[in-house]
Amino acid sequence: MLQWVGKRPIDTVSNYPAQLAEVYGVDNPETEPTYENFRLGPNLMFQGDNKEILSTLLVQGFRGKIDLIYIDPPFASGADYVRKVALRGKSKKLAGEGHSVAEQTQYTDIWANDTYLQFMFERLILMRELLSEKGSLYLHCDWHKSHLLRSLLDEVFGEDNFVNEIVWWYKDPSGGTTRSFRRKHDTLLFYAKTPEYIFNVDAVRVPYSEGTLKQAEAGTISFGSVVKVNPLGKLPDDVFEISIINSQAKERTDYPTQKPEALITRIVKASSNEDSIVLDCFAGSGTTAVAAEKLGRRWIAADLNKGAIQTTMKRIQTRLDAPRGIAHYRVNNYDVSTDIELKRIVIAKYGVATDRKEMFFDGTLDTTLVKIVDLTKPLTRLNIQHIKDELDNRPDEARDVTVLCNGSELGFQEELNTENQRHPVNKIIVRDIGREGVTTFEPPQATVDFDVNREEQSATITIRDYISPTILDRFDIERTVFDEHIDDFRAQIDCVLLDTAYTGEHFTIVESDVPKKKSDFIKGKYTVLLPHPDARVAVKIIDMLGEETVVIQET
Repeated sequence: MLQWVGKRPIDTVSNYPAQLAEVYGVDNPETEPTYENFRLGPNLMFQGDNKEILSTLLVQGFRGKIDLIYIDPPFASGADYVRKVALRGKSKKLAGEGHSVAEQTQYTDIWANDTYLQFMFERLILMRELLSEKGSLYLHCDWHKSHLLRSLLDEVFGEDNFVNEIVWWYKDPSGGTTRSFRRKHDTLLFYAKTPEYIFNVDAVRVPYSEGTLKQAEAGTISFGSVVKVNPLGKLPDDVFEISIINSQAKERTDYPTQKPEALITRIVKASSNEDSIVLDCFAGSGTTAVAAEKLGRRWIAADLNKGAIQTTMKRIQTRLDAPRGIAHYRVNNYDVSTDIELKRIVIAKYGVATDRKEMFFDGTLDTTLVKIVDLTKPLTRLNIQHIKDELDNRPDEARDVTVLCNGSELGFQEELNTENQRHPVNKIIVRDIGREGVTTFEPPQATVDFDVNREEQSATITIRDYISPTILDRFDIERTVFDEHIDDFRAQIDCVLLDTAYTGEHFTIVESDVPKKKSDFIKGKYTVLLPHPDARVAVKIIDMLGEETVVIQET
């Protein structure tokens, strides 16, 4: 049994608030996602911390209802995962210092070992509770932490419920070193809830080789026995030879760490039935949801990253017929992609010297350590307590700490000033970026015309202009230069969604405009029918960096 600093089981689970944000192909969505309304309702997409989402699912009746969980969690690889972002249209170099391609961080995979183990331990405990008695879990990992994750799974599921260690071997000409063998495989750890787990072996049999088929036809002896073949194919082994996604594949989304549909499809076929529920709480590019949708399974997907949610929703809308529809909820209203963007801007504007080897603090500023708390929420006393706890573990650390925040609880600063006077070592200095005039985010500006014909119950929506200051910043180009070299503002826009009866409660996707090719633009002009004469139209514009702008028709 593994031990680490701070190891603790989960004693209780909580029901965190879920806010309905968006629906696709759903007429009467439920305000709260419960098992009872899920049985006949849409598939579920959650944005938020998956620990909170798994807890909410348990409270809302999903305990023991999930037949298959596939997860592709962080590998603790020590890397930032980014996606390449290009403007739509023909690729060309922008003048001056501008770039034709930018990078956007999707998530950071840098962990202290104890933090990583506790993170995975808590979530695996919750997942086991969600699994049915015939359910199973596949955990996708690589050489970084596979040995530790195997020990965690033995503890949570029991050693006797280990089924397979699967090797996914892929051809990939990249990489390599003269000091080791090339790493060309990932590992999937397959555990069951009980010995009665689902395994549809005939659904995943693989074709025989030509040599085996010829031997069978001739009735020849092989290894001391007559070769017999099953018409469905041979038994699958624990080495999956499946190619990675090439740059021209239709399923490619440019989301980092995307896994091929063939890999997940094999798992879904093997370990779920047509009436099963499939769960992936590290959804990423949404491959599990896509595979489950194609195979007619009910599915639940979750991710912390807004870009992951957008990618998954777009894949389902544009490539599949989703008869059950999708209901997208935000849990606890937490959006890590925004926090990453704000932190990047703050680091640059304050001149914080970052240190990739430092696991808790974000870097140094002048002679102080720097901690940047979640910039999407006000600073709390709990944030400060975490800093104090970290300093307690560093008795030789004499530097003060600068805390960069975006607002704080009332009366907080006075308390810290008094405490700093009593404890001159490791003083905590709070700097509120808002009060210091740091503008971290300037929203995009869109000009949209709504031409509504109440008698005919129709509307024409025309997007006249769009500009994103974040795109200008990321591509490192001034507005005047951008206008000179990008002759169509639609180059910034990834897709457009329309709601023909917007109520302000959530966004219902009635029509979507998602160009098939990166070189194509959105149409920019749409004529739609209204469900009733007083209906109000709203348009959601999602740009190439994932920023969402909703423009609502004035009443």
